[in-house]
Amino acid sequence: MKYLIGVVMAGFVLYHSVYFLPLDEKLAEEQEVEFDPKAFVEGLWEDGFLAVYDSSTTLGQLLDRLEAQPAATFEREAKALGIGSIGYFKVKGEGEVIRVHEDHVIVDLGERTIELETEFVFGNAIRDASGLIQLNDYDRTADFNSISEALNAKIRAEVIPGFRASVKVGDQVRFQGALELNKAHLRLQSVEVIPIVIQISS
Repeated sequence: MKYLIGVVMAGFVLYHSVYFLPLDEKLAEEQEVEFDPKAFVEGLWEDGFLAVYDSSTTLGQLLDRLEAQPAATFEREAKALGIGSIGYFKVKGEGEVIRVHEDHVIVDLGERTIELETEFVFGNAIRDASGLIQLNDYDRTADFNSISEALNAKIRAEVIPGFRASVKVGDQVRFQGALELNKAHLRLQSVEVIPIVIQISS
């Protein structure tokens, strides 16, 4: 009787310590590749991000529309991941540098002045304003967020330094980038653009 009970218990433990997967599921597990955000951004840089930002709205025109019809302009032109007050816009422009600060430059567009960020390039503005990347395309939120980190890192390392090294008051500059605005607390007097392209044109 004791021997029989021992055999039954051993079988019970063995049964619950072993499980089986269909072969295709096991192979899929083994073939999973870790997402590489840097490689992803590099692959989409020229024909993806730079291409869509090249067709951005002129910043002065966007601000005029936002002043005249804020709700309609947000509805029509802002990119956002979900319901809320924050919207992202692709913008471009050209103007004269009137002040150079440690972490940004002030550019006169003619009827307006704006701030171009050259130090604290963080957040999701560049990714989200592009409209190229959707949260539902990714199983892991961490992968989705890492795209912003890789984009911002590339801008800080490759786009900003050359500009910062030579920019001075009086230079004409052109830029393309992202603008983040809060529809509930819209402030258009002093806007900040995160650049993806920023060049001295003369």
